[in-house]
Amino acid sequence: MIKRLVPAAVAAGVVLSGLATATATAAPDCADVHVIGAAGSGQRNAMSMATQEGMGDVVYSSYQQLRSDLVKAGYTVTSESVNYPAVEVPEDGSIGGWMGFMDSVRAGAAATGAQYQAYVTKCPTSKVVLAGYSQGAMAVHRNLHGLATSPQLAGALLIADGDRNPTDTTIKMGTTALIAPGETMGVGHEHYILAGTNTDPLPADLGARTISVCDVGDPVCDYDVDGDEATPAQIAIHTGYKPTAGGPHGWNAPLYNLVVAAAGTPSGAPVGAEDEAEEPAATPGLTLTQLAAN
Repeated sequence: MIKRLVPAAVAAGVVLSGLATATATAAPDCADVHVIGAAGSGQRNAMSMATQEGMGDVVYSSYQQLRSDLVKAGYTVTSESVNYPAVEVPEDGSIGGWMGFMDSVRAGAAATGAQYQAYVTKCPTSKVVLAGYSQGAMAVHRNLHGLATSPQLAGALLIADGDRNPTDTTIKMGTTALIAPGETMGVGHEHYILAGTNTDPLPADLGARTISVCDVGDPVCDYDVDGDEATPAQIAIHTGYKPTAGGPHGWNAPLYNLVVAAAGTPSGAPVGAEDEAEEPAATPGLTLTQLAAN
């Protein structure tokens, strides 16, 4: 498995245990919405840290668009990146390299959970968005079961998730959403015991707040156990995710809607502005027919 995915960005993570609801008074610097972004493999480099807040280009561009829409609607928005190694896929595909890679995954999942808990304890009235790409998506995904009852979680965005379950309860986007679920799934499902993958679907209420984006042929989220080594074309699919105004990659519109529904009236909005704030900044969640037409 690892040898096949050497050129691609992929990882796995661990499950966060249940979180207690925070009851402390919010700190004065708490925002209406806080985004925690997890970079993919090899994306926490010097350039990313300097220009993308350590989130990597895919998550950071999504955050920038979401933040712009929310600020226009009157919400205050803050962010942080998941502080973890996000190591690259080992080039030699050895067991030692794989285990080192798993250490990075476990660190990412643990950091995601710890940072979430720290923020909601400090800011119990804020709403939080968790977003991750590839290895980062796995780190986020492996915390979601433990967050099913957390009232602060407004939504989650999983892009090219190596833990993707094609029959999960999530809001499905990307070109895999246009076809019936088949035998392909996230790469973490192949050796799920070693990878620590939770193969259970998300609770329905949580799935309805989780957007999972995966394109057909992606060797990480649309993994074929019977396939050969990942081709340059497949790697291009995996590294080609960018948010768009519509179509299979138009994930920011439904994410915006999830956040606004959870956050309610912006803190800086005048009395009676709630209905205006809840109007979507873009087209709401798309049907498969609409996706195919874009």
